[in-house]
Amino acid sequence: MNKSQRLMVVHVAIGVAFMLIGLAGLDGITAGYLRASGYEGLSVFNAGTAFLDTVTGKDFSRFLIGLVLIGSALALMISATTKPAARGVLFVGIVQVLGALVTGVSQDFFGRLRPYQLLRSGDWGAEWFADGNSFPSGHAGFYFGLFLPLAFLFPRWRWPLLLAPWFIAIARVNANDHFVSDVAASIVIVGALTLLVARLMRLR
Repeated sequence: MNKSQRLMVVHVAIGVAFMLIGLAGLDGITAGYLRASGYEGLSVFNAGTAFLDTVTGKDFSRFLIGLVLIGSALALMISATTKPAARGVLFVGIVQVLGALVTGVSQDFFGRLRPYQLLRSGDWGAEWFADGNSFPSGHAGFYFGLFLPLAFLFPRWRWPLLLAPWFIAIARVNANDHFVSDVAASIVIVGALTLLVARLMRLR
């Protein structure tokens, strides 16, 4: 197992651990603490999320950047000199689109209410299959879907590349828009997709 593969496995393992711990009780504790302590919705996280959503085009469509990358890869395949780079661009585009798609479809299936909705109603017994869209996190699916495959391709730059998605993961929890297990589930999904697509494309 090479460095890139280990990075994906570590992210999947971290995601599984936090998802299970969150579902076991950390979700409610974290949401309640943020609301009671006054740390909910810190401006640095709100402003950072808004900035990243704008520059990545997420405000327009969660699929835009992935489709642009796939289109660019197809264009790069025309020339023999750019064909090797095209495979990497295509890889990132496919993982990003699949990450956004799978997390979005899963939200509709699970119907989990968001933390702020449950804190407002106080009815924690009606958390799942309640016409919500919290689990898994679409934001986390979008950003990990973009940056995890980049970290796979460029392991030397993995830590700078992963700053943005981890910032978003923390920001979504801090805003009480998502539970810990919501963002963790997205990390698991995207990490698994990255490994699967890399294997199918025979990328190292």
